[in-house]
Amino acid sequence: MNERASRKKTQIDRLRAEALLFPITAFLYADGWGKKDAVRSFSRAFERSLQKQGARQLRHIGNPAPYADLVALWLRGRRFIDRSGRPRPLPMQGRVSFTALAREASPKIDPQVALSVLTHFKNVRRTTTGKYKLVNPFFLTSSTKSLAFEPMAYFLSDASDTLGRILKRKEQSRSADIFWRKAENSDLSEAAARKFLAFSKERTLVFVNEIDEWLEAHRRPRVGSLKSTSRRRVGLGVFSIFSGLESHRTNAPHAS
Repeated sequence: MNERASRKKTQIDRLRAEALLFPITAFLYADGWGKKDAVRSFSRAFERSLQKQGARQLRHIGNPAPYADLVALWLRGRRFIDRSGRPRPLPMQGRVSFTALAREASPKIDPQVALSVLTHFKNVRRTTTGKYKLVNPFFLTSSTKSLAFEPMAYFLSDASDTLGRILKRKEQSRSADIFWRKAENSDLSEAAARKFLAFSKERTLVFVNEIDEWLEAHRRPRVGSLKSTSRRRVGLGVFSIFSGLESHRTNAPHAS
């Protein structure tokens, strides 16, 4: 199967673009911005993005969920772990193989495409015996040269959707009480800041693994087809902060 044809690209349509921009627009309006000023600034930002492309290329991989499901199954599926509970190195074909793993995790995914994506982003490597070994407990989506487009699009969409729902939510609303939390400090040395990033990354992996296990334990059986209206995406996203102080930050109210 052609790799390009086997993946459906995520399209940023008008409705999704408006959802992404809504929280930014709301904050600009609250700060006294007019529509003309906002449009002018967006136009300038768009031009700058064309002139200053990032060092990493964006690579379309389609919906990231099947890849994450594949990694999760490799970590927990009885057929795919050894006696000590570690993921087995797998041959490409056979009853207990990467192909069998991919088809069990997501019947619609092409095993060759999945392997290409997972090896590209260094989630999987080929051993000297010709088998494939899982080297990361989570689906990583970046390398030194490229970023996966769809996970980045989902991240931006989820962050904007969360902020948008918080802005729209009324006090007596029956909707889920989604949240946004942040911890930060601006009085660390450069060395301490780097230590913090390493520490927080390690702790986050442990925490996210607990979240993942809870979600898997409460997942509905994969039988039949559920109506889209009865399904909800739920989860937790964590990101790190490493930036210089902005000139206005000292006078800005602290977000709790």
